[in-house]
Amino acid sequence: MLRPSFLGPVAAMMLLGLSGCALESASEVSDTEARDRFIAVIDDTQRTVGGDWQVDDDPTSRECTIPLWVSGHRYPALRIGEAPASVERTADAVEQAWRDDGMSVERQLVGDVVEVSATSEFGELFILRVSESAATLQGESECRPAA
Repeated sequence: MLRPSFLGPVAAMMLLGLSGCALESASEVSDTEARDRFIAVIDDTQRTVGGDWQVDDDPTSRECTIPLWVSGHRYPALRIGEAPASVERTADAVEQAWRDDGMSVERQLVGDVVEVSATSEFGELFILRVSESAATLQGESECRPAA
C-alpha cells in the first residue's frame, strides 16, 4: 500500500503523463537566439531538400504551455517547395541530418507522401512532407516563457 506522503507526487506524475506535457525546459539562450536556432534548422533543411521555396513563416508567436502550466510562446514556420528529384533520397538526407543534430526522428508513409518528423531536446518540432508533386516543411520553435 502506498503511504500518503507518496500519493501527491505519484498523482502529479500520472497527471503529467496523461496530459501529454513534455518535461522539456527552456534552453539557456535568449528568446532571439532560440528563434534564430530554430529558423537555422528550417533553413538548413530547406537547403538539403533543394529547389525553390515559398516562405510563409508567421512572425507572430503562438501561445503554448511550459511544464507546470506556465504560459509561454513559440514561433511557427511554413515552407512550401517543389517536388525533389528523389523523394526517398531527400527523406533519407533530412532524416540523417536531423539525427546528426541529436533529434528524435520518426518516418512514415501517408498515402504517397513520405513524412519525416523530428523533435529536438528543447521541444522544437520539425515536419518534412515530400512527394512526387511537392514538398512542405513546417515546425514550431521551443516554448519560451512569456515575458
